[in-house]
Amino acid sequence: MANTKKCTSNCEEDRRDFLKNVGKAGLALGVMGMSLGKQNFLQNAYGVQQVNPFFDCALQIFFSGGPSQTDTWDPKPGSRNNVFNTINLGIKDEYNEDIRISDVFPNLAALVMGDPNVGLGLFRSMSHRNNSHGNGQRFMNCFWDGAPSTMYPSTSAVMAHYFQGYGIGIPSVVINGGNGREVNDAKASRVPTALQVNAGNGQGANPVVQALQLPNGVDNARYMRRKTLLDKLNARYLSQRPDAVNKAYERALADAADVTMKGDAARAFDLTGVPLVSGRDNNTRTRLTQAVRLIEAGVPYVSCGIGGNDSHGNNRRTINGNWGQSVDGGVVDIVNRLRASGKRCLIIMGGEFGRTPNTTANGRDGRDHWGDGFSWATISVNQPKFKTNAIGQTGPDGMFRDRDGDLVDVVKPKDLGAMVYRSLGFQVGTDVAYDIPLNGRDAPPVDRINIGKKLMEDTFGLK
Repeated sequence: MANTKKCTSNCEEDRRDFLKNVGKAGLALGVMGMSLGKQNFLQNAYGVQQVNPFFDCALQIFFSGGPSQTDTWDPKPGSRNNVFNTINLGIKDEYNEDIRISDVFPNLAALVMGDPNVGLGLFRSMSHRNNSHGNGQRFMNCFWDGAPSTMYPSTSAVMAHYFQGYGIGIPSVVINGGNGREVNDAKASRVPTALQVNAGNGQGANPVVQALQLPNGVDNARYMRRKTLLDKLNARYLSQRPDAVNKAYERALADAADVTMKGDAARAFDLTGVPLVSGRDNNTRTRLTQAVRLIEAGVPYVSCGIGGNDSHGNNRRTINGNWGQSVDGGVVDIVNRLRASGKRCLIIMGGEFGRTPNTTANGRDGRDHWGDGFSWATISVNQPKFKTNAIGQTGPDGMFRDRDGDLVDVVKPKDLGAMVYRSLGFQVGTDVAYDIPLNGRDAPPVDRINIGKKLMEDTFGLK
């Protein structure tokens, strides 16, 4: 016989426990065809707001394996360690010297020199001193080095926490492939992780993407009947307990319904008929195309990767393919699409470390691990305040090292990370409102002691 227990005042608490416990399993809104709501709940409950953002969105491209700085952003013309010819941008760096980049970037160079709305920022003196792939990838995917990197969440997870309620309701996406270790880990924090997906049209069976659209057999009218029923179920309880968490839950329901019914989010994952950007191979081209499509649709943070940069051998081929084709081809295509969209976007590119400058001598076509002085690059799109510049000096042969004390203007992971967050309007380090909920306490997503603000304002003109 069915349970006919009479409802008492305890039913409201029973209802709350039911929704909380089912919600932990990711099912509460799935019962109503709105399983996206669990993540939206976390965003509404714990997210923060941008203040004075210089960019609307960011795209991180991780080059797993450790790309060579000497063959890309920090070439050494005249040195026996130099392999590729160089392009002089005709723009002075931090030391009043001409900025030169490898000649595998002719299209990017033309954009930077010809369009004031496209800027290039070079960090030629990145260092964390570690030559382990796993450690370096963890460091650069959360902008912490050493032991704290095992505790603090990845950048993509922090962005999922910060970008609550923005755009089409999806704060952060990680596209699988070449991302490096721990690209999407909450670790010892209570922040949500990014939506993690493959690229291309195989997403129809992906439950993450399915949650962004109406369930099979459910049209808008039926969906709204479900939503109305759930609203009525919630109304009495929320009137009695209008605390912040419950209000966040209510907003999450509305956000989930809005995202699902509009369908923009689900369509952003569909590449049917969408021309792929240029690139080395179809996998990379598909990931980059998926990334820019998500950015165009309104996702504020996307992370993807290009693997195969561990160039102990075949260094020339690696640089020509991953940088000459996939960056000077595919990323320049992305920049052109974003220019047309009007979105202010910061593109961030780099790997876990660099490559030894001096190991191509005597005809060897390979370079080894080098965590003492490597390069990351940023491309600014549609932000005319951004000033093309380069910081850091690694010496005429690229051999200056942080551990020897001769690397000029060392930039640590925390410094680059702080600049990225602050450029997006998240004033990390100086304002505790932007601390993230670690287990047991709150803390900033990067070390409070950093030069991120100085880099942003003094080096690249974002002030």
